[in-house]
Amino acid sequence: MPNPPLSARIAAFAPKASPAEARVLDWLAEHRETALHASAARIAAEAGTSDATVIRTARKLGFGGLDALRTALAEDLRRDLSLTDRMAGEVVRANARAPLAGAVNALRAALDAIERIDAAQIRQVAEQIVAARRVHAFGIGPSGFVAGYMAAQLARLGIDARALTSSGLQFADDLVGVARGDVVLALAHDRLYPEVRALFDRTQALGLFSVLVTSAGDRLPDDRARVTLRAPRGRARGFGMHAGTLALLEGLLIAVAAAAPERAVAALDALNAARRSISGGGMDL
Repeated sequence: MPNPPLSARIAAFAPKASPAEARVLDWLAEHRETALHASAARIAAEAGTSDATVIRTARKLGFGGLDALRTALAEDLRRDLSLTDRMAGEVVRANARAPLAGAVNALRAALDAIERIDAAQIRQVAEQIVAARRVHAFGIGPSGFVAGYMAAQLARLGIDARALTSSGLQFADDLVGVARGDVVLALAHDRLYPEVRALFDRTQALGLFSVLVTSAGDRLPDDRARVTLRAPRGRARGFGMHAGTLALLEGLLIAVAAAAPERAVAALDALNAARRSISGGGMDL
């Protein structure tokens, strides 16, 4: 059986890491190329810890030392091509006479995978969303726009929802608004970002119901979600597409409306009334 990739080892170890070890993991996630050549002393200095903690973290990840960790990191980087490289590969494979064929085929595959998701899981998530004090839809980068769309659509159904799309230290302002009784819906793919780890640290500390919407690969950005829903994002080496994720989320919106139809109708009626007060009519949903 092949050894798990570095990203999978980090995702498994992160919930158990000490604060100092967590800083090393965060540094590795944010400086992967630099880490290929950085000494333990440099990593320790930039992560705000000691050489011994860097070496201990490498060993707790299952490596004999820093050199073995660097080898695994290089393999991760080789598999995880840059966005530019993935875009170029997709363009090279595209048929010039049918430029949409690749996207259409990828979307068909994504829809086929989504259709196989257990309906009971979708109902469970919908019921938790309906019962929540507030729903937090998380996403950074392009996923942030999808998270914003999901939060807006939930609000139209009468759900108190907001999007968490900040990164870096600004994400702390988002995190402090996550409270008991809330539901977290996280859109995250493959890589372990510090924001993802911090978000699931918060959900665990508060005992919240959490959902991870991720891609269909063998790596999880975090394995602590109560429910994990997978939506393929296109070819593994191709440009990452979000149409499958959107289809999954829109199916979830339908399930939310079905779980609380009276609330959904009342919220849509209120939206139409607000639109009429602005436009004078003619803009009903």
